[in-house]
Amino acid sequence: MKTAFKCFAILTAFSALTPVLAQDNSPATAPAAARGGRRGGPVENWYLNKPPGGESAYKAPMRPLWRLADLKKMHAGQNNWSELIIRDNEQDVTYNSGAPGSKISPRMHPDTPTAFVVIAGQMRFTVEGQDPVVATRGSIVHILKTAIYSYEVIGNDNALWVEDNVLGYSTLYPATGPEPQGGRAPVAKVAFSRSPQTYRPPTTLHFNTLDAIANCTVREAVADDHMFINPLLGFVNPADNKCGGGGGNTGGGPAKPGAPPFNTKVPFGHLHSGAVEWWIVQVGAISGKFENFGEFHAVEGDVLYAAPMTWHQMAAEAPSGPSVRLAMGAYQRINMNNTSGGGGD
Repeated sequence: MKTAFKCFAILTAFSALTPVLAQDNSPATAPAAARGGRRGGPVENWYLNKPPGGESAYKAPMRPLWRLADLKKMHAGQNNWSELIIRDNEQDVTYNSGAPGSKISPRMHPDTPTAFVVIAGQMRFTVEGQDPVVATRGSIVHILKTAIYSYEVIGNDNALWVEDNVLGYSTLYPATGPEPQGGRAPVAKVAFSRSPQTYRPPTTLHFNTLDAIANCTVREAVADDHMFINPLLGFVNPADNKCGGGGGNTGGGPAKPGAPPFNTKVPFGHLHSGAVEWWIVQVGAISGKFENFGEFHAVEGDVLYAAPMTWHQMAAEAPSGPSVRLAMGAYQRINMNNTSGGGGD
């Protein structure tokens, strides 16, 4: 049922970034693959003209690793701050801190979803058509497009959270409230009809990864248009996995004694031909190996980022207990796994 929508004041920011496209230079007469891959696995394919990864693949503010400890140093003495950590051709992501009592007025994104990952503290979200939720460490809050929402930092401590938006999103403010300030363009009132959005499994308003680990219910948290969020659970010591099963990643950890040095200049791990993948460490520790960069070690609250067409390899690294890397992106990715050898452990 279409619902008449009240007037809104609008502030819109646009970003024009050229998408990264993978070229298909294979001959038109190339024969179709007729056999399976190694040991009956997926069919192998040659990858032509892959651009090199490394520094040239990362444009500011993107980097292989944003450390929470470094962000805190950058904003020392500040309770309320926001730092842009990702703005590529897919998403716009900020890392945020807010003191108790910090809040935002009701607003909505008419065309795109948004998500919040709470690293520390408590935040109360009020979302149209939903019961209010209190998000804490481990929480993922997913707001559907066209839904009016607001939040407030509650409790006694500062909150830390990551906000994820689809690139080119716009923000509308109900005209029943005050006229928004601070925009670079004139404010106008608009009206339009909308269809109420509903959550479809596995997507819900609120999912807490730490609670899911305790209850053996870890699953994909968000599968929306141009937004996916999936907690990948791993254990260095499989005996720590009390729930059994794969859980997304059951291996990894530090290099074994006597293993050859890791070579970042030859194919290893896997890549995504055109889509970005990035991760928030929700608990434990994660190692990330990146083409032409080397190996990075991330802990809770850190953010790792793999540029498109860059070889990378992730693993659980905490010596005991769970390690969770919250896989994020605008598209469901195809993992193009390296089968050429090389790269080391």
